Amino acid sequence: MSAFQDLIDAKGRPISQRDLYLSMGVNTAAGSLGAVWLAMTYGMPLTMYMQAIGASGVAIGTVSTVRLLAMAAQIPGALASEGLASRKPFWCGCALVHRMIWFALAAMALWGSPSSSWLPLAILAAVCASEALGNAAVAPWYSWMAELIPLPITGRFWGVRQSVITAAYLAGLVLAGQILDAARHPGSGYAPGRGFAIVFGIAASIGVTDIIVHLFVREPRPDQSAYDGAILRRILAPFASRNFRFLTLSLAAWNFGLAMITGFGLVYLKRDFGSTYSQLAALTVASALGAIVTSFAFGELIDRIGARNLGVLLYLSTPLPLAPWLFINYSTVHIGPFAFPQSIALLCASGIVTGAIYAAVTLCQIRLASELSAPKGRTMFIAVHWSFVGLLSALGPIVGGLVMDRFPKHSGLTILSGLPLSFLHAQLFLFVLLVWLVALPLLLAIRIPAPGAKNKPLKAEPVPG
Repeated sequence: MSAFQDLIDAKGRPISQRDLYLSMGVNTAAGSLGAVWLAMTYGMPLTMYMQAIGASGVAIGTVSTVRLLAMAAQIPGALASEGLASRKPFWCGCALVHRMIWFALAAMALWGSPSSSWLPLAILAAVCASEALGNAAVAPWYSWMAELIPLPITGRFWGVRQSVITAAYLAGLVLAGQILDAARHPGSGYAPGRGFAIVFGIAASIGVTDIIVHLFVREPRPDQSAYDGAILRRILAPFASRNFRFLTLSLAAWNFGLAMITGFGLVYLKRDFGSTYSQLAALTVASALGAIVTSFAFGELIDRIGARNLGVLLYLSTPLPLAPWLFINYSTVHIGPFAFPQSIALLCASGIVTGAIYAAVTLCQIRLASELSAPKGRTMFIAVHWSFVGLLSALGPIVGGLVMDRFPKHSGLTILSGLPLSFLHAQLFLFVLLVWLVALPLLLAIRIPAPGAKNKPLKAEPVPG
């Protein structure tokens, strides 16, 4: 267990095995609070808020695009933090303001008129500022965690953590759905905008608490050696690694497709099926349950068969959880004394599988990013990886919005249930093609270093130009 005995924190103090496990527990607790924040902001409420103020499909997709483009802020964050004696103060400053901006979004929902032309632009500006700061803190945090968590138990730790925080995410979704439905209830005294304001205000408070709690996680002493040469060479240095290129491009293709479909299913069900906010939240809850009950098992599987091998199997299974969208209709199903829309019941069942697969892909990505990087240059490696993934996938929501806005209302085609083929079905078909024809071959091209082999530090000099 030497991996547990060699850690020294940023202040030069040893990190014992007890300290390590305590930090892992605090990290998970803080992550649970962060998951509630995420569920009550981007999980469903923000998309529904944009829909409630009459935003177009492109505008709804632009919110997601802004989030993805903001991932480029990870590179300045890495440049600013990789030479620091401690990453924690830099991370804390960026992350706190990132969460506090959601108090401003709560104020917009409370006092902003849905008919105001400036409101969608103000929402985009606030999201952009929040996500830029949040992403500036991402690479230092992942580097911090990669050095804290020993590689042999990485899959197990992230699997358990993901199960726990997804349960918290589920609770946040349920709470958000209940608040938003209460705002629509006749005689409740709430205007719809006030419901979103309450949700965003609670989320901001919980999100700030997450950052404060996480300050108690021990931080290993970072490698302060910086690269020689120009900033551009330092940024391009990770691309000298063949495995890095294939990993980044594969996950960029996956995330592009995922961004192209995420959120639009909710819009489709709300617009064409009249689903309630609680019913829409139930879909994400089902997806969260899938992650909760399988993340630990997938984490163990990663440690046994490898993240690349598991990722290949997950990519191949992409169409399975999406197929039920071809069978939904307007009927009602009865389970005992309860009645549910057939669409919601069927999609909740398939959502469990969807959540399991998508959560497992994330676990594979985290493990591969740690496994294929070296201590020296890890912060920049992670920053470039996530930034490049974000930039390449940023067009996904825009493409999804264009498909939504321009797909013919009467194409003459039907799905297996007999309903008209919709924009959403076109998006799902494009997603599967992208995963199988682009993401999968790139992942197969990755060569995992032999056990015990060490990755060489990334250097700027070998990069052409």
